[in-house]
Amino acid sequence: MMGMPSCREVARMLAEGEFQNAPRRVRWMVRLHFAMCRHCDRFARQMGLISRALKHMMSRRPDELNRPDIAQRIIARLKHP
Repeated sequence: MMGMPSCREVARMLAEGEFQNAPRRVRWMVRLHFAMCRHCDRFARQMGLISRALKHMMSRRPDELNRPDIAQRIIARLKHP
């Protein structure tokens, strides 16, 4: 990636977890892309929310994960972070 990354490149980096380990220049260019592209910015925030929700769920006891309302709680959190 020489210049500004495309939306496809940004989405791939975020989905594959490459953004955190990318060189400083690449992270800066992606942040600049976020400033100009609301769709990628929203996607990045959604990926962060999903990541935090999964980490939180994985820290729970197994018996807490077998609750029937877990899907509704996840959907509610995604709608109102």
